[in-house]
Amino acid sequence: MMPSYSARIAALLLLMITAVGGCVMSPLSVPITYQPASNVSPVPGASSVHLHVVGEDQRANTATVGQYDQQNVVTSNNVGDTARDAVQSELRARGFVIDNGSASTEVHVQVEKLNGDFFSSLFYSSYTAELSMHVEVERPGKVIAYSQSFDETETTHPAVFGSVSKDFGDALSGALAKGVAKLFDDPAFMNALIAKS
Repeated sequence: MMPSYSARIAALLLLMITAVGGCVMSPLSVPITYQPASNVSPVPGASSVHLHVVGEDQRANTATVGQYDQQNVVTSNNVGDTARDAVQSELRARGFVIDNGSASTEVHVQVEKLNGDFFSSLFYSSYTAELSMHVEVERPGKVIAYSQSFDETETTHPAVFGSVSKDFGDALSGALAKGVAKLFDDPAFMNALIAKS
């Protein structure tokens, strides 16, 4: 027996609503990028220091980096790897040797929080990202030579005809850039890397 016309229409409408709802509620993917600093001077003695950089995503919720309206926001790249690569690129630019030999000093870059929020009113909208990052320098023999946490916030304003994905990603990327800059502005970090004991 064929379903009635109204039953077929109802089934079709239910299928369309489910498909549209699934598209609307699928996560929004945003990029996190890092642009290394330019014109960085080599650090005296860095060429004799071997470092292994480890990135760790220690966020309580590693599945998302926030919400846009009712939509979950996820990253298109790995948070721990991106933070590691950012710190590693700055170390390499300063002349440090990057390898994972047994005699290498380890730099642990632990992302404890990275998330963003979207705010909008009739006259104003913004994306705000928060970063909490902990960095340790561990010499061979499990000696911790440096341990410091950094908290940063970055707010960006959407461009006219801008992309939600890009603007949200810019806020997250900006918070990471501020955290890395603060790490490299800390003289104790460089001292821990260069010191022999």
